[in-house]
Order: sequence, then C-alpha cells, then structure tokens
Amino acid sequence: TDRGADRGSAPGDGRRDERHLGRTMSLGIPDVALGLVMGCVEDPWDRDAISLVCRHWCKVDALSRKHVTVAMAYSTTPDRLFRRFPCLESLKLKAKPRASMFNLIPEDWGGSASPWIRELSASFHFLKVLHLRRMIVSDDDVAVLVRAKAHMLVSLKLDRCSGFSTSSLALLARCCK
Repeated sequence: TDRGADRGSAPGDGRRDERHLGRTMSLGIPDVALGLVMGCVEDPWDRDAISLVCRHWCKVDALSRKHVTVAMAYSTTPDRLFRRFPCLESLKLKAKPRASMFNLIPEDWGGSASPWIRELSASFHFLKVLHLRRMIVSDDDVAVLVRAKAHMLVSLKLDRCSGFSTSSLALLARCCK
C-alpha cells in the first residue's frame, strides 16, 4: 500500500484539504469579525493573552493595536517594535528606572531618546501621541521629531525628561498642533 494514502495525504481523498481548512478556520471566526472584537479589547493584558492563541491572531493583534507601553526602553529595539506593531498611534516609552528620581542611579546611566526618536520619525507613520518618561531628550531629538511628525503629532508628553532647552519647547509650540 501507499504510505501517503494511509496518512491521509493522497491527493484525491480530501482528508488533507479538510485538515488544512481546519487550521485556517480553527475557531470559525472571520478576520473582519476578529479585528472588530480586538478593537474593543483595550486591556493590554487581555490583548497579550489573545495574541498567544495562534500566529494568525497575533498578526491581527499587531495590525489592530493602537497603543503600546514599553516599560523599559532597553527591553526592545525601535525597529523590532515597528515590525511587531506597524500601525501604532500612541506610544509610551519609559527608560530609566524609578530609582533615578531619587538620585540612586548616576545621571549619565543611560536613557537616551535619540535612537527611538530617529526610528519613530522614519517609520511610525500613524503615530499621533508620544509619551517619553525618564529619558534624556536632546535639542536635536526635538528638532528631528518636529521635522518628521509636526503635522501629525497631537500630543507629546515629556515626563521627568532632561537634556532639552526652552528653545526646543518653543520650537514644539511653534510647529506642532
């Protein structure tokens, strides 16, 4: 006998097609409905759980997620974040640990916003809201951000950030919405 026929992979018996259909329609939920449901789920923990169901749901989550919080800027790269969530509209990015607020970490420990600002300016085409927390944001970073995103940026929050001057704030006020 043919081993392929015993496993259900013979071209004429239809079992292979049923198995393939079973994988693509595992829960019988169309992509449109899944996208609508995921749009209503706002809790990031719930969205993370949904994206673990299967690769397809992970892709739908990645395309429909509008806000991400990166609790530690060194835990990922800007490029990797863009590849995972290409349609982000809102990003909250934290760099230095909370201990830095109490002078328990040296001022030059890290937390530079430069690599993030460069990637955000070049790649994140739908970004409207940016919240940077405990980061070093230089005047050049602000200028790059204004050149690239002034027409779209609705909100920029620099929470406990350092490194920029009042002239950068004036540039933001002059050029952004």
